[in-house]
Formats: sequence, C-alpha cells, structure tokens
Amino acid sequence: MQIVENHSPSAFGGRISSPKFRASLQRAEEFVGLEESIDRFYALKLIKKVGKELGFTSETTEMLEYYLIRTNEVDWTEGNQPICYQAVITTAQDLGISERQVRNRENALNRLGALTWADSGNFKRYGVRDRDTGEIKYAFGVDLSPLASLISTLEQAIEEKEAYKELWNEHKRKITAYRARIRTLLAEASLYSEINDIVQAVQQGYKAIAYSIRSYHSLDCLKDLLEDHKLLLEGMSDALEMVATCVDNKEVTENISATGETECPHIHSTNLTKSNKLDTSSLNDTSFQESVDECSETKNTDSCESGETEKEQKRSEYDMGHITWKMMLNACSNRFKDHIPLHDQPMSWDDLIEAANALLPVLKINKTAWWDACGTLGRSGAAICIMIIDQKAQDPENMVRNPGGYLRKMVSRAKTGDLNLQGSVFGLLKRGEEKPNA
Repeated sequence: MQIVENHSPSAFGGRISSPKFRASLQRAEEFVGLEESIDRFYALKLIKKVGKELGFTSETTEMLEYYLIRTNEVDWTEGNQPICYQAVITTAQDLGISERQVRNRENALNRLGALTWADSGNFKRYGVRDRDTGEIKYAFGVDLSPLASLISTLEQAIEEKEAYKELWNEHKRKITAYRARIRTLLAEASLYSEINDIVQAVQQGYKAIAYSIRSYHSLDCLKDLLEDHKLLLEGMSDALEMVATCVDNKEVTENISATGETECPHIHSTNLTKSNKLDTSSLNDTSFQESVDECSETKNTDSCESGETEKEQKRSEYDMGHITWKMMLNACSNRFKDHIPLHDQPMSWDDLIEAANALLPVLKINKTAWWDACGTLGRSGAAICIMIIDQKAQDPENMVRNPGGYLRKMVSRAKTGDLNLQGSVFGLLKRGEEKPNA
C-alpha cells in the first residue's frame, strides 16, 4: 500500500506521521547548535550550489531563505532552537502565494530533511523572545534545526559535483587535443594521392564526431566521443605512416642525392668561406651563391648589370628555388604543423607562410623582425627561417634562447651572402630520416 505523506494539520488534531516526519523530529531533538566557524546561512549557500541535484527547487529554496532570515544567530547555538513562528497567512502575503502553497512548500522541505514543526495545540504559530538576550523563551512554528544535519550531506554532494565537473572538463580538453592532431594529419595526408580514399573516409568520419561540445552532454557521452577520436587518430596515423615512410624517403633521396652534408653547412656554422667574387676560377659554391663574374660568364653582361639591382643579387645568393614546400613540411615540427590552416584547397606556400606568422607570438618574435625577414628573403624565405628557429627552439642539445635575435642574425647573414637555408633544411630532413631508423 502506498503511503501519501501529508504533514498539514489533520482533522484528528495532529499531523499524519511517516518515517521521514519522525526522522525530522529526531534530528530536531539531537540539535546541539552549529559549529562556531559557520553561520546559519552556510547550509543555504551549499543548497544554492548543489540544490537541484538533491531535489531543492527555486520555490523551496526561496521558502527556506525566507525562514532563515527570520531567525537569529543565537537560535543556532546549543540549548536553543531555530523556530520561525510567523503566521502562515503573513508568510503567504510576503511571498505572494496562497496558504496552501506555503504548506506544500513546507511539506517538500520536510521530505528533503530541511525542517520540521514545533506545533501548538491549535497549530497557531507564535512565540516570545527575551528582550535582553534575544533568546526564544517559547515558540511554535517551523523548526529549522534539522537543516544542521544536512550540512555534511551537502558538502559531500558539492565535492562529487566538482569532481564530476573536473572529469568532464578533462575529457573535453583531451577531445580538443585529439581534434587538433587529426586536423594536422589530414593536412599532411592531402599530400599523398595514394591514400585519397582513406582521407575522404576519415574526413567523413571526423565530421560526424566534430560537433560542438555543450554542457548538456553527459560524461558518458564525452567518454564515448573521446574513444571515437582516439580510434580515428590511430587509424589515420597508421595509414599515413606506411605511405609517408616510402614516399617521403624517396623524395628526400632524390633531392639531396647530389649534395653531401659537407657541401651544405648548417645555418649555425660560423666558419663559412666567403666566395671571392674576383676569382673566376673558384671551386663550386657550397650554397646558392652566384658571383658577379659567374653571372658575366653565363649571361649577357649588359643585362646582368642593368637588369639586377644590388638587392636582387643578394637574393639570388640564397635562392630558395631548390626548397619545395613539401620539403619544408617534412622538415617542420609538429608544433609548426598545428598552426597550418585547414581548408578544402590544396596546400601551398601560403599555408606555410601563414603558419609561420601564427608562430611568432609562440616564439616571442617581434613583428618588425618578421617584416625585415620578409623584405630581405621574401615571405617564403622568412617562413623557412621561422620553421628552422622553431625546430632549434625545441632541440634540447642546441636550443635557441632568443628566437627574435636569432632571426635578425639570419637576416643579417642573408644580406652578406652567408645564409644557407638549403643546408639547414636538408639537415633537418636527414635528421628526421635518421630518427625512425635509430
């Protein structure tokens, strides 16, 4: 048989008893006051933080706050009882509700364990306070002392809520990280026509799970979503690794087979031998340098003198024509790849230039240094410099401490013809090729 709880005064001269009603009376009898470190509104603050999870509604919370305001701090000390003895009709008028709604809200709070009643014989509510101490001499009305026993339950509920929220946010952060890595792999995979079918399948699968994560998504939903991202990333990585290993190694071999490491000194070398521009019988240059005398031998002298300015001659010394954007992509770090923009068009130098520009705040390089590099080496050359600096900034054995100063030094070397970007890029490609075989 179902028991319907109704704690309003009955026609029999008392309230209808129930297990929860008797429990509330028991807690009222066991009340020994609040701890000195907390006030009577502490429980209300906890309820407002976690009340919905425990069944407290806005109406019951409003009612509880209304009664708490009408008690004094002395009522919550040992030997006293926090009883609000205001008449039901006055409460209804203040809250703008009916007397029946007042009793319904009180019954709901009693079921939640927040209050009980200290009834008079005729259920009228009244009381008297001592004028000197403010303590209640006697009172009949709503007894809020059971609220004190709820504090530990409320604190535990808040801890569980915070733990849930932290776990939820952690899963969201992991999903965001997976999405960034997947987008990076998709950008890289677009270079290989051998896996177009796989790339299209992954793109479709990624679109299905790349929806915005909202607060109404449950933790279980995020766990499933995280697993989907993990499986997609692993599958994409495996497919890309198999193709990239053979395709990239072949491309690197073709591009550097005629150039030894000794002929392409790295950018950080300071012992480069400058070409003597008066010596027409000098050995082959070790970088992209081309002397004025060589220009006069292979080209028309008049066009060399009139068609090239001094700035154009310097640019020809570190010509980037032999460095393709694919080679730069293979030489760059994962951090650099993460800044490559995503779109539906084929990748180009513009994407790598945009990624280099986006890395400037990360490397703490001033915009003026970047503009100087673009003016001297061109945008592609400046992007290559940023890529090299980014790699060196993450190299524990040869770490760049001042990326901005390093970029200005590279630009200065470019102006004097001492910069060798080809050697630096090929060195990074070779280092990347040796790592998987190590």
